[in-house]
Amino acid sequence: MQYVFYLSTFIFIGFQTLYTVIPLFFSKVKKLNNDCAEKSISVLVPAYNEELTIKNCIDAMEGLNYSNYEVIIINDGSKDQTFQKLNELLDLSISDREADGKLTYGAIKGIYYSEKYENIFVIDKFNGGKADSLNAGIDCANSDIVITLDADSMLEINSLKYVNQYFQDDKIIALGGTVKIVQGAEKRNGVIQDKFTGKGIIKSQVISYIHGFYVRKLTQSVFNSIVVISGAFGAFYKSILVDVNGFRSTVGEDIDITLKIHEFIKANNLNKRLVYAPEAVCYTECPENLSNFYKQRIRWQKAFVDCILIYWSKLSRKFSVGVSLFFAIDGFVLGTLTAFTSVFYLIQSLFQGTNLLKAFILLLSVIVINALQIGISLYLCNKYGSNYSVKDYIRMFLFSQFELLTYRNLLLYMNIVGTFKYFDNDEGWGFVERKGVSSIS
Repeated sequence: MQYVFYLSTFIFIGFQTLYTVIPLFFSKVKKLNNDCAEKSISVLVPAYNEELTIKNCIDAMEGLNYSNYEVIIINDGSKDQTFQKLNELLDLSISDREADGKLTYGAIKGIYYSEKYENIFVIDKFNGGKADSLNAGIDCANSDIVITLDADSMLEINSLKYVNQYFQDDKIIALGGTVKIVQGAEKRNGVIQDKFTGKGIIKSQVISYIHGFYVRKLTQSVFNSIVVISGAFGAFYKSILVDVNGFRSTVGEDIDITLKIHEFIKANNLNKRLVYAPEAVCYTECPENLSNFYKQRIRWQKAFVDCILIYWSKLSRKFSVGVSLFFAIDGFVLGTLTAFTSVFYLIQSLFQGTNLLKAFILLLSVIVINALQIGISLYLCNKYGSNYSVKDYIRMFLFSQFELLTYRNLLLYMNIVGTFKYFDNDEGWGFVERKGVSSIS
């Protein structure tokens, strides 16, 4: 077990070097180009029991700086008042729109259009899960580009402009935008002001999202090796989603669809890319207590384990070297396997009194690497347009050092528990309670 620990430590340092160097040298901000011809975009919003959050999502759609788009909200058999709330907000009437019939999903009760907003539609269907809802939305979409958006997500005003701008490159067939935490953010005079405030669990997620997007996804994008395009904000050509038979009904549909597209690219020898678009931003509500945070992270880990079991044997044959390395080594070895080896090594060191010096040196190395990467991620956060105050950036950096030894250890525990709980075979929505109080509208 010790040799596994040493090997994983060596690999860890190698990947962290990439995550430190690449963002600094390959981060280039795209200037907004308002002269790009607008491609048609369908924004899909799967909704299950979202009566408290759906208004914020719709409100954010109203002020978007884009004209050639439609919004399709898919009510997946909600048990609360989601559909009634949609009818109240949108004034729904029966639409004559029909599905293409190219994907498989559960029965649709009805398709509606809004009397208030000509570009907003609602699909009311029987419950089938998030992937099933997305497939129904894709099949009914009339646009070239499909954006998947969580019902508690709110698009920033220029987000579709940036998505369209990236898709002007013919090599790009899918992209993921930046997801920010909405708690603490507020709009003043038309400008979103970000604030580092709230409970420790919220602050921890703010740090995690900033690091995850501006450091990790930016690095993976450079190597065309993005492992997951977040379900909270992803954009795809509709044609590629149809080519890969849509979303698979699973606990983690976003990581699965990303890998399916990578597999399709390799199988057909296509010169195509999946990229990260840091300038395209949406805001989302994060869990505000440990109970909901636990449910969310357990679901994420179960999703990863599910895809490891499905795609592991295919990696060397059906995926590029970059995708294989970031998925198998960075994702599985460093993200899951080291959770087990680290706990074993720590227990052994404490009870046997051995390797304490090595453990201390390793801990010190992790602290230094974390401080360096957090500093880089905060620099990029500011570079790509976030307007936290200088005081907030200092507080974020200091909190990240505390968070490394507290909330980060919770994630270690959740990775272990989530790995075991994968075998519960629960592939439902994994509903996390939202309050719908915070908004950028």
